[in-house]
Amino acid sequence: MGTYGNFNLVMREWKLGNITEAQAIGQILQLLEELEKRVAELERITKPPRATNTKPDQPKNGEQK
Repeated sequence: MGTYGNFNLVMREWKLGNITEAQAIGQILQLLEELEKRVAELERITKPPRATNTKPDQPKNGEQK
């Protein structure tokens, strides 16, 4: 994660002149990279399993679809 830990701290440091624009952009990109990893992990663990039966349900005897 970026040195400052969150977007608001990066913006504060930039507005105060403590970091340059390039440093702020770099920090924001690091934060974005970390968020991307976290979202991917959440999607991985919360995604429902895919159904193994891909054929549509067959009608029962005498039924029509």
